[in-house]
Amino acid sequence: DAMAAMRPSKGAMKRGRVFLVALVFGGAWAFLSGVCQVSHRKWRPFGCLRVSERGRLGGGGRLTSPPTQRLADYSGQAARMFDNMRAPAALLAGAIVPLGFFAAPKLEKDDSPREKFVKRLHYLVASIGICCELIAVVWSTVAVNKLNEAAVHPSMSLMELLQRDYELPWIGCNVHFIVGLMAFASLLVSYAYVSFGAVSKPIACVVCAAECLMISVVNDGVVQGDGREGGVRFGCNLFSLIKRYGFLLITHAVHGHRLTLLASFFFLILAVFYLVRVQLKR
Repeated sequence: DAMAAMRPSKGAMKRGRVFLVALVFGGAWAFLSGVCQVSHRKWRPFGCLRVSERGRLGGGGRLTSPPTQRLADYSGQAARMFDNMRAPAALLAGAIVPLGFFAAPKLEKDDSPREKFVKRLHYLVASIGICCELIAVVWSTVAVNKLNEAAVHPSMSLMELLQRDYELPWIGCNVHFIVGLMAFASLLVSYAYVSFGAVSKPIACVVCAAECLMISVVNDGVVQGDGREGGVRFGCNLFSLIKRYGFLLITHAVHGHRLTLLASFFFLILAVFYLVRVQLKR
């Protein structure tokens, strides 16, 4: 009886889970924001990407180009860059389906609470990964079509063209591809945890090492931009790209009165609500 009285109630456990989830996400957001703000030894309290002027919706800001450069048509190169993203995204989407659903571990009645949580998380991460890769395919496909169909104004460089006319599709394509790639790698951890027992720990460490390396490579590519001092740059790291993409997407939805895009935000919020609700019912 004394031991039963010392155990926390179900309501207290639920509140503790909610607090723990909020603490983890809040801490991760604060840490990544700090990393973004102090990049390149400069403190930037409002983010790392400063854009003083905006062109068309989803475009970039003031551009600085060397006087030796001349206006040219870079639409063909831009189409090839989007094509470079489309094929790997489609390949990853096809790879996530068998690992995330067909070969996924099934829920059993004798599973421990932790095993049930990992299995549910496996399905959730697989759904996020395949949706991200499919969105990347759609962004790149539509951008390639528009580059071939519509007349493109000349620009000083390829990066200037992307920032001026295709910033939202380009950032969206990259963000969804990288997030889907991370989700695919995370599926290896959840699958190994359920299927391989003690071997899952070194597997998880190897996958985490690979993910950290991939994020580092992406951060280096993002911060380099077009390679010129004061040139075109979409952000300072992957997290700044995600923040920039969210801002552009919300602006695109509100100013363009796009009901389907607003509906996607609604269903995303609804998914988070159901996820928290299911977690609290455990």
